[in-house]
Amino acid sequence: MIGQSELRINCVARAAAARPMRHAVACFLAATGVAADTADDILTAVGEALANVMEHAYDPACPSDVELHARFQEHARLAIDVFDRGQFVRRDARPGRGFGLRIVRAIAREVSIDTHDGTRLRMVFDAPVAQAVL
Repeated sequence: MIGQSELRINCVARAAAARPMRHAVACFLAATGVAADTADDILTAVGEALANVMEHAYDPACPSDVELHARFQEHARLAIDVFDRGQFVRRDARPGRGFGLRIVRAIAREVSIDTHDGTRLRMVFDAPVAQAVL
């Protein structure tokens, strides 16, 4: 793992932004040597967090920013924050939907949500390194 490694992304919260943001996180995880199976789990959780922002943070006619910060902590832990400055927009219930936060909680070691001035979802993962990275 590379000490003090950090990734910061800021995009307009549109559905099309989620895929490149996930790709950037995947590249960050690969560059820092996170084991592939762990990286897959982390990317699943990040995808769910981003989907929640895209669906619930803003009115589609007035999207604003979504930010993602990823940084390594002590003891091979990776903290990822996904946050927006929106207000929760309730959508019509649809069968088979609404499991995003349950999935995140099942994958991450720690999950916290702060709804002051938007929503900040913090996820902390165990992120063992598969190989040494120079």
